[in-house]
Amino acid sequence: MTRTRRSGVPMVLAVAALLLAACSGSDGDSTSDSAGDGTTQADVDAVKAEVADLEAQLAEAQADVGAATAQVATATLETLMVVQAGELAPAVAAEPLGDGWATSESERGGLYLVAEFDSSGPDAWDIAAHPRVYFSSESYASSFFTDTDEGKTLKADPGFENFVGWHAIDAYTKEVVASAQYKFEDAAEIVRGPHGVGVSPDGQWGYVGWTEELDGVRNNYAAVIDTQTMKMSKLFKQESWFEGGLRGQALHHIQGWSDLEGNDYIILQWGFGATGGPHFILNPNDDNKVIKAITRQDVAPIGHPFTTPSPDGQWVYVSVGSNQVRDVHAPAAGVAKVNVITGEVIYIMGTGHHPIGITHTQDGRFTYVVDGHSSYLYKIDNELNEVVDETSTGIAGPYGICLDRDETHAWIDGKGEGTHNVGNSMGIVDLTSFSAARDMGTLPFHLGGSASSVDHCALHPDPDVNEIWVSNMKGWETIVVNLDSLTVTDYIATPNGGDTHGMAFVWYDGGWENGELQSDMGGPKSVSFRADVLERAAAAAAG
Repeated sequence: MTRTRRSGVPMVLAVAALLLAACSGSDGDSTSDSAGDGTTQADVDAVKAEVADLEAQLAEAQADVGAATAQVATATLETLMVVQAGELAPAVAAEPLGDGWATSESERGGLYLVAEFDSSGPDAWDIAAHPRVYFSSESYASSFFTDTDEGKTLKADPGFENFVGWHAIDAYTKEVVASAQYKFEDAAEIVRGPHGVGVSPDGQWGYVGWTEELDGVRNNYAAVIDTQTMKMSKLFKQESWFEGGLRGQALHHIQGWSDLEGNDYIILQWGFGATGGPHFILNPNDDNKVIKAITRQDVAPIGHPFTTPSPDGQWVYVSVGSNQVRDVHAPAAGVAKVNVITGEVIYIMGTGHHPIGITHTQDGRFTYVVDGHSSYLYKIDNELNEVVDETSTGIAGPYGICLDRDETHAWIDGKGEGTHNVGNSMGIVDLTSFSAARDMGTLPFHLGGSASSVDHCALHPDPDVNEIWVSNMKGWETIVVNLDSLTVTDYIATPNGGDTHGMAFVWYDGGWENGELQSDMGGPKSVSFRADVLERAAAAAAG
């Protein structure tokens, strides 16, 4: 949303009108002083000309306002749906252990159900018209305005607002089809907006997290959203014992996946910086109950909360690090593979200082890990469970990572992690030579638009649409890159002027009851999408 500088034309016009009235008491010629106050007809004519000019300016300004109002009405209000904002029931006490939703693992990790809601209601959008969508979060509205004198969009002094929102974009037409905002305590201040979204493998549930502060106390929430209505179903709060006291972590990233047996999972990843955890694996098909917590009893120390599942769904890869590890000169960080069922942990060390982005080849052979501080990319052999190669990402402060469809190139978000955090470009690594992709044009790849602190990317699931979509943590757009032309083709404005962080492509080809998660920040997730990637990767390797 653009804030337009208020014009002074109406005020000047009013003053001119008064002056004109004072000057119009005579029918004398242009040289006479018939009013007796030194006013001539030439003076009157000059004022009339100025008034006419100001009236023209006012008409133009009113036309601009009318156009802007019409634009807002069509681009924002028709797609904006604010639900459950400031009108929710007060929090209820967490259920006792073993009763209802709570499990021993939710208790061990410190995740509590604090409220449940009726999420029924009208459809959030026309699913028949828009069956294939892309979800992203929205918050942290950057303050900016248009200078009407110069016609430029300028940044204003910091006046940022945090709010809790997410939205759905048609994956083909690239129009925003629905959005929603949330708040729990009406009097609370939103001090951290959502830093990611997730969707269950069947597309029925969405997940959004935020932090509210009330009377000096911060509460860290995660909401389970009914995607059909975009209304909250459940609200969780995280708080657990850490180093002798209670600590509440803010929700950061979320991912969903299915294993080879068809079991569905969601992982809520809490924490920021290099102090991640606890993480919670939920069963979205069993009341979103916690089936496993990953705490420092399981992995120590837990680094940045960017975990991804292996393609077979049996392992979760967790960053191993800390503030101390991040700040030393030796590359002492690593990755822990945690078995979802047995809890077995395998440590793979030597992935730099501050491991963040993690993704995998779809055959499960290799894992790629981005180090946000050394700006390196590490390659792990998953059979050997060791680092087998490393190279520069070619971008400062890398963060998220996605592979192209034949898995020959890695696109890496240049967030500026650990430096300035306003990165607006991507590094591209040739995974065959494991070096800079010199055949991809000028590097790093500049994104343009409002790109700032870009953080995640995802490959479009349709094999006929060769695009990656990039989230934009301090801008107000989703950015679309065409991999055939190597150009940015679209800047999809957020409906409320907020930033984006995280994503999920979901196809509802058979209606609401037949949704399927296609991909998210961790890579391809659907069976058909993974099969397409494997086929193309095999063809590229053979060719």
